Amino acid sequence: MSDFYIGRQPILDEKGHIFAYEILYRSQGKTGASVTDNAAATARVLINAMQNFGLEKLLGGKKGFINAEESMILDGAIDLLPKESFVIEVLESTVMSRKLMEKIKYYIGKGYRFALDDIEFTPQYMNTFEELFPLADYLKIDYMLSDKEKLAANMTRLKGLKGKTLAEKVETHEEYEKCRRIGFNLFQGYYFAKPVVISQKAVDPSKAATVQLINMLRSDAEASEIEKVIKNYPDLYLNLLKFMNSSAFFTRGTVTSIKHAMAMLGRSNLSKWLYLILYAGPNNDSQHNPVLITAQIRAKTMERLCQVSPNIRKKADSAYLVGLMSLLDVIFHREIDEIVKEFNVDEEIKQAVTKQTGDLGLLLKTVMCYESDDVCEIVDCFGMLQISFDEFNRIMMESYDYTNNFLI
Repeated sequence: MSDFYIGRQPILDEKGHIFAYEILYRSQGKTGASVTDNAAATARVLINAMQNFGLEKLLGGKKGFINAEESMILDGAIDLLPKESFVIEVLESTVMSRKLMEKIKYYIGKGYRFALDDIEFTPQYMNTFEELFPLADYLKIDYMLSDKEKLAANMTRLKGLKGKTLAEKVETHEEYEKCRRIGFNLFQGYYFAKPVVISQKAVDPSKAATVQLINMLRSDAEASEIEKVIKNYPDLYLNLLKFMNSSAFFTRGTVTSIKHAMAMLGRSNLSKWLYLILYAGPNNDSQHNPVLITAQIRAKTMERLCQVSPNIRKKADSAYLVGLMSLLDVIFHREIDEIVKEFNVDEEIKQAVTKQTGDLGLLLKTVMCYESDDVCEIVDCFGMLQISFDEFNRIMMESYDYTNNFLI
């Protein structure tokens, strides 16, 4: 059995919140991400998702979109899937038949949801899937391959259908804004592997205070001085107490003061929490915040990769910090090189965040290649880190699980 890893790509709603994930199978090799036997690939994804990884870790309570060829539908493999968790994507290469159409209707009657994948506005495609259009819950359009001049007009052909429209392969901010104006409901693509802040607001004063506190912790400032700063910002104060009383750090008893929280957390964990606060939006909705989730997954994955890599085990804490800092440009809307200068961190950490150099930079590059589904690059990274595909899969599932339970 060849090496493989399971990836997931976020699908965002109009507010920039994570709505679902597409589950991706990727095998080792230099042929890119293509898989010649889609049915076999999907079956392996299902087996590993259900038996080895666990759905809750993989999906975190969100929906999972997964490709299905006609053989998977006809052979009843869909019965393995909990209908409330998955959306079945009918590929554009599917050979439609009366038997297949009746099977799809059967599953829809049982409560399963279907998506039409890679919709083409050609007579051949529209005729092939004519009967399925009114039944599909999601309609996926490949933005990269679409006729941009005719896209808005073509979208009007989908009005009146129950299915939500999803723009996939959105690569730039300009493309994202254009898709929003046209009227797409959902969005997917490498652009969102590094999520953007949808509403471009000025950085509020509490974020400046958060940076100040991070630097005070790194400089070993007195606890009383740190407490004074936190007390000047009620939002920080309340969120710290809320966080400490959650299950994230498994604290025993109720935390009632900043000094108590600092004593229980320790400076290292308090610093980690402050970095996450930088990513939190106005309502601190961590479960739907793509920037916060991506930063947390990066940090935990890099920490664990460091711990299992023979030559860099002692750098786990620094690796975690690099992951947390790697998306600060998204929050502050400035170049990452400028932002990192404001933080009192080691030069090795700065170079890893800004240049992806050194051992820590290699770790960051690995998780970024995973996010962007760069198969060839990630295989090379695995080799340099001396880590197997199975071990990487296990670490990713641990990181998903950790992040799912890490709420602000």
